[in-house]
This record gives sequence, structure tokens and C-alpha cells, in this order.
Amino acid sequence: MLSALKTAGAARFPRLFALASVPADWRAAANPASELQFLPLVVRPGDMACDVGANRGLFTYWLLRLGARVAAFEPNPAMMRVLACRFARARDEGRLTLGGHAVSDIDGKGVLHIPHDHSALATLDGRLDGNEAVDAIAVLRHRLDDCVRGPVDFIKIDVEGHEAAVLEGARRILAASHPTVLLEAEERHCPGALARVRAILEPLGYEGYFAQADGLHPVAAFDAGRMQDIGALNEEGTRVREAYGYVNNFLFVARPEVRERLLNWRPSRALLRA
Repeated sequence: MLSALKTAGAARFPRLFALASVPADWRAAANPASELQFLPLVVRPGDMACDVGANRGLFTYWLLRLGARVAAFEPNPAMMRVLACRFARARDEGRLTLGGHAVSDIDGKGVLHIPHDHSALATLDGRLDGNEAVDAIAVLRHRLDDCVRGPVDFIKIDVEGHEAAVLEGARRILAASHPTVLLEAEERHCPGALARVRAILEPLGYEGYFAQADGLHPVAAFDAGRMQDIGALNEEGTRVREAYGYVNNFLFVARPEVRERLLNWRPSRALLRA
């Protein structure tokens, strides 16, 4: 119910939703185990970052606070209105560009399926894990290689099963810049998702990692059957139940200096600061 109210609020009252997003972003950053904690280690002031699947702008907000220049992409029109309200100043200052299209492996058209009760689970691929009430809207698809010129230092991808397609459309950027990539990949959305991601990134010199309580582990040690047990999630599939573990975020690194900064990372304290 709460997720449904949030989705409706974003659509009907984008300015109010934008204001309410700021304290929510701070609460998320206070969690020392959040994937947000990687940002101060992988992003430096002046870096170019891409937020693919920006939703309300959680990552965009913190990337901007860390001094990065950001290109954010979100095909859901309701969430794009929220982003436009939240980050008008950053856009005016030239620190942020917004793209209201889907990022994919081709230029063309697609259909975005948006669950009524949780817009963050919107997908181009139509796999909605039993969510029946959806809006299907036509969207444009563009390759990241065609959207961003110049070097890129960091890419965050949260696209509910479409991550391999995003990477396929970013091969020029990946080969030329070797940006650090933080992405979500889940078998429930797209069986074999992580294997496809690795097949794209590892030949380009990337090493993959996932986080546990004792630090980062190589992606080769990931066990989907044990670490992505759907029973660990709530009924909506949007949160991990208390006392359960669930791994769906993966960090791929090709730059030696970034890898070195990550070696001693532990999820014991929040790194993000005001």
C-alpha cells in the first residue's frame, strides 16, 4: 500500500514528491551497508557519471553532492517530472543533463511496463513477477554511446533485467574509458543476467565484486541459489526481510587506482557526509 501511495504521489504531485525525496535520500545514505557507500571511493570531483534508471534521483543526488557531472536517464514520464523539479539548479549550472528515454542496445522504440504499486520495478522486458496492474507506455530507446560524448568515469545501472542491453549499447564508452560500473542484476527479473554482464565486461579487463558483511568478494564466488533466495524478500519483492541476506548489486572495476581504494572497504560505517 505504501509503495502504491508513493507511486501515485510522484505522478500527481511531482514537486512535493521531489521535496520528500531529500530526507529519504539521507536515510538511505545513513545505512553503512548501502551500495551508496561505494560512491566516495569510486567517484571524484569533476568525474563524469551516468545514472541509468535514475527513478527519483537517489544516485543523482549523491553524485552531484560529490562534485560529479551527471547524465541521468529515466524513461518513466512521472519520475522525469520529479527529476526536473529536484535538480533544476544543477541543470541550469550545466552539472546535470536529463534524458527521458530508455537506455538500451539499439536506437528505436520500446514499451515500458510500469507496475501501479511500485514504479521502481518498471521494465522494458515485461517480466513483472506477478504484478498484474501495469501501465504500458511507448518510449524511445537510445544507446549510451550515442548519448554521452567524452570520457565517462562511473555508470550506475538499475533497469530491472535490461542491464546487459545497456552495456551492449555502451561498448565504446567501456572500451575507451573503463568507467567503474555499479549495477543491479537479479535472476528473478532475467535468468542468466549476471553471466551475460560478465561476458561483456570481463573481456574488457573488468573484475566483478559483491558485498558481504566482511567486505567485497569476487563475483566468481556468487551463488544465486543461496544469495538471491526470493524468500528473503517481502511480498512486494521490494525489500529484504529483517535478518535475511540478499545480494543483487555488483561492482565491476577496471581501473587499478579504483580497485586499490576499494580493497579495504568494509560495511561498518557510512562514508557519505554532508
